[in-house]
Amino acid sequence: MEFGFDNGPHLKDKDHTSKIMSRLLMALTPIIIFAVYKNGLLPYLEGYTNLYGMLKPLIIILLGVLTSITVEIIYFRFILNKKDNLIEEVKRSYALFPGLFVALTLPINTPLWLVVLGSLIATLIGKLLFGGLGHNIFNPALVGCLFVIASYGALIGARGGYLNPMEIDTIAGVTPLTNLSNINYVGTWSNIVKPFGSLRDFLLGFIPGSLGETSKILILLSFIYLAVTKVIKWVVPVCYVSVVFVMTFIIGTMNNIDIFYPLFHILSGGLLFGAVFMATDPITSPTTRIGQIIFGLGLGLLTVIFRFLSPYPEGVLTSILTMNMLVVIIDKIGAKAKFKKGYLNISLIVLLICIITFSIYIGYNLKSNTNKVDDRFNIIEIREENNKVIYEVTQKGFKGLIKANITIANDKIIDVDITSQSETYWMEMENQNYINRLINKQDDLENVDVVSGATISSNALKAMVENVLADYEVRK
Repeated sequence: MEFGFDNGPHLKDKDHTSKIMSRLLMALTPIIIFAVYKNGLLPYLEGYTNLYGMLKPLIIILLGVLTSITVEIIYFRFILNKKDNLIEEVKRSYALFPGLFVALTLPINTPLWLVVLGSLIATLIGKLLFGGLGHNIFNPALVGCLFVIASYGALIGARGGYLNPMEIDTIAGVTPLTNLSNINYVGTWSNIVKPFGSLRDFLLGFIPGSLGETSKILILLSFIYLAVTKVIKWVVPVCYVSVVFVMTFIIGTMNNIDIFYPLFHILSGGLLFGAVFMATDPITSPTTRIGQIIFGLGLGLLTVIFRFLSPYPEGVLTSILTMNMLVVIIDKIGAKAKFKKGYLNISLIVLLICIITFSIYIGYNLKSNTNKVDDRFNIIEIREENNKVIYEVTQKGFKGLIKANITIANDKIIDVDITSQSETYWMEMENQNYINRLINKQDDLENVDVVSGATISSNALKAMVENVLADYEVRK
């Protein structure tokens, strides 16, 4: 038997597309209001920003929406040459959503021109060039967001990244997932959760993050509303989040970390927002129930792999875009599995084996790394000159090895001379005089913030200094 496949959705009932989109917008409204309050109004009331800063979250959101609508008007009018009923065409295309989602997935410190550029990329390349609504392969908003973050992440980081004006003054300069990456993914409540408050703060949304991703309680309420009204496929987010919980629970248990560890992973970053609003897009996710299960399991597996085994601590955006590419294959498996259970059994067995294997592999690697010297650090030579000890060392950075000569006199580092490096965002550290900060605070390196926009590179440099000091203490 042969099966035919086409872009969904196909089922027709009284819940026509306009009603579905209206419910989606209704579910997003509390999240939008909270984003404006947390990133604009609250800092303004506390005296951390001015009137423009108070309105900036709203400006970003409106700018994203207006950009998408404008792009579609121009596309329909001048590319498709549709002069009649132009406004109706744009309304039927639901033009506001690509720009709205781009705005909600970007940091508060994104320059306004980048919001416009990201929304333009999302609408034109992510949606219209594939044929418009119902024909796009990838989630349009994630295409725009990926372009902005990948191309201009350092620029955004230099302006404060994900931290609103109040958080810049009160939080240690990074998001929770970046902080976890900086401590090599293993720690205690005090250095994983406590720097950002408690899990209650994570649930309510008073932590650094993109505009729409922080209030987990509002996202969960939106999920219930959208699932009950059948706007989204509840199977995808449930499978997605469950896999992340199970894998991080195994990883945490292997490293003697309490139950807060998997909860931290679920409540951090864009996992819940992505699971509810991005992974459930009816155009870019499977239409079959079995396909949705496979899709959700794959998303959870990839997110954990990207979070722990790549230089990027988030993983949600790339996981969803990667799985979008596989939807046609997944739906074929899902359709055939209705009649041939072997397709389902083989797929689930392979995924479960991968989930367990990668969980154990990551957990074992983290456990091993806590019991050995930093394997990213290497001492090339140690020499003494004029009562000084000079370490020639390398440390693995973001793009490659950072090589330096570190001079110690009277048991203190007096100079860090970088002899070679290939880091993409090195200028961000130079602009913030980061090397001198490390030298001046070498007795309290734990409290030296990494550089936003160059977190991996600056963390590597700090690790290099820590490793040299540790080796010197052993040798002296």
